[in-house]
Amino acid sequence: MRAENHIAVSGTSVRDVFKLAWPVMVSMLSYTAMGVVDTLFVARLGTEALAAVGFAATLVFTSQSFGAGLMAGVRILVAQGTGAGMHRQGIRAAWQGLWVAGLLGILVSMFSMAGPRAFELMGASTTVSLLADCFFSIRVLGAPVVFSTLCISAWFQGRGDTRTPMVATLISNGLNIMLDPIFIFGWLGVPALGVAGAALSTVISMCVGLAYLVLRSHGALRTVVAGPSRILLRSLFRLGGPIGVRYLLEMSSYAVFAGFLASVGAIDLAAHVVVVRIISISFLPGHAVSEAAGVMVGQLVGAGTRDLAWKAFRSAFWLSFYIMAGCGLLFILVPGALLGPFEVAPAVLTVAVDLMLIAAVFQIFDAFVMAAYGVMNGAGDTRFVMMSSVTVTWLVKLPIAWWLIRSHDMGAVGAWVGLLAEIVVLCLICGVRIHSGKWIEFEAAILEEEP
Repeated sequence: MRAENHIAVSGTSVRDVFKLAWPVMVSMLSYTAMGVVDTLFVARLGTEALAAVGFAATLVFTSQSFGAGLMAGVRILVAQGTGAGMHRQGIRAAWQGLWVAGLLGILVSMFSMAGPRAFELMGASTTVSLLADCFFSIRVLGAPVVFSTLCISAWFQGRGDTRTPMVATLISNGLNIMLDPIFIFGWLGVPALGVAGAALSTVISMCVGLAYLVLRSHGALRTVVAGPSRILLRSLFRLGGPIGVRYLLEMSSYAVFAGFLASVGAIDLAAHVVVVRIISISFLPGHAVSEAAGVMVGQLVGAGTRDLAWKAFRSAFWLSFYIMAGCGLLFILVPGALLGPFEVAPAVLTVAVDLMLIAAVFQIFDAFVMAAYGVMNGAGDTRFVMMSSVTVTWLVKLPIAWWLIRSHDMGAVGAWVGLLAEIVVLCLICGVRIHSGKWIEFEAAILEEEP
């Protein structure tokens, strides 16, 4: 039975979207802050240690990107089940995610045996390779914990509870900040482990965060059969698989993009890194709004109230627009004030100011794409999202960036013009898809499950 009164969210207004989105914003900002703190501690170990951790962390995220996207499928299934009033099916969907999280996590953790030689083959020096392997081999062992955390968080979010995952993130990040100096520098009588200590403190902190989520969810998880369901597993891979492929190929494209800039020189690469750090402040809230809109539309699809999904999209767009356009205005008016704390060299500052202007324009189009991708994922249109994103990334952004760098000697500015071209094309594609209404025609996948 499907009825509107099963929907966990209270409405589809801008305020309702914000109510779901703000805990996700806090979680993402907290995670970003943890990365900054890790960088500050590791930087005290020297330049080679800092380079090694940065290099290894990129590979950790790449190795886990497919699994992270797959767990997003749990959120869609649970949201649809909540909207349909099929709460037990939603819990069963969470169990399917946990089975996949464990098995996939074990497979990913096997990368810990890669050894320093793998980093040397990618161009790192012997010292950096040894340090990177120390960090990577420990962090990647935490893959089962990462995927399980994402799965249970997705279950809470799909039900409309975005605060519990936020609390878990704050607990993990707070503990990581406390453990970092203890394990890295050997405080309180603990042996100094250097970069390995940074990785160990992160894994321990993630385990504690997962324990909190298990404590909050075990009562519900115990009410259903925990065994695998062929139908739900198929639905999970059908919805989450395209998201995982998208994450993996997008991460790969960003690595290639950074390689383009590295080939230009340190000044352009440094300017790119600094501006990316700044615009993440506006990107992360936009991504949070996207996830909140996905939950809202998933519940609406499950409840059979598809007409309200259009209103959810408009609310998500305007909320994203308010946040990202406001940040874009700051990028135009006070770029120097935003770049000042990084204390970059004058040559880097000159390039970075130009990139800030491009980023300001980028914000407007990205607000629309964020909202569109969120509602399309929530409705089950994940394959279209994957195809459009991957195609435009590899056939528009990278070729234009390479052409402007090589043929017109535009450096980082040319690369970012390619980035802007990507988001403009995606905006047009998403506009056509949203206007067609095809994104809302998918049947709720959760309803395929047997009684």
